[in-house]
Amino acid sequence: MAKDSCGCGDSCYGKPREADTPACPDCGKAGDIVGGDTVRKMIRPGLAAPWDRYLLCRTADCATVYFHPKGAVFKQVDVTVPVYFKTGAEPVYACYCAGVTKAQVLDAVKKTKATRWAVIIKEITGAVPKCKCEEKNPLGKCCSENAYAAAIAACAVKPAPVKTSSDPLHGVTLETILIRLVKRHGWRGLGERIPVRCFLYDPTVKSSLTFLRQTPWARKELEDWYVREIKRR
Repeated sequence: MAKDSCGCGDSCYGKPREADTPACPDCGKAGDIVGGDTVRKMIRPGLAAPWDRYLLCRTADCATVYFHPKGAVFKQVDVTVPVYFKTGAEPVYACYCAGVTKAQVLDAVKKTKATRWAVIIKEITGAVPKCKCEEKNPLGKCCSENAYAAAIAACAVKPAPVKTSSDPLHGVTLETILIRLVKRHGWRGLGERIPVRCFLYDPTVKSSLTFLRQTPWARKELEDWYVREIKRR
């Protein structure tokens, strides 16, 4: 690989020209950059990794995990956790921070019909873990973007379709209805249509909601008015 013209040495090889991209010494494929701190957390005690940046071999059937242009090579046997995309990884992790496997994710997705990382991890562990991906994920990146994403990509279960309701009041609160009608017609307009004291004298949203919740006929008139306007529009 050609030396950097800036003279800063090893720290600049992280963004080489495509033609100079360092290749894995075993399979010859270009690698992805990984910080030295991540590598030092991943490799077994006693192994030295002095440089600031290394490269990660993404080839599934290649035994090399990390390598450096100056000759350092760390294979899967040198790494303390199985790299999820490497052939023979056992277990295959989907979230290194929580210690959650791909098999657990697939079971949880099948059960909940959800696919969002936070929902599934909480279903399995009871809580969303604090992110420590830089020191626990071999890529040094967030698990949700790689290991978890790979697990979901292999999942045949799709999220259940969201059920919709034909009721125009479904999911609409009384407060929302009141505020929208006040904005459109004003308190005076409400008082002319539904002549109740809370609309006619010193009206406020709070006092009107209290009255409407205690007076079914007035609430129904307001809701029916709102529905008619929705249908008209």
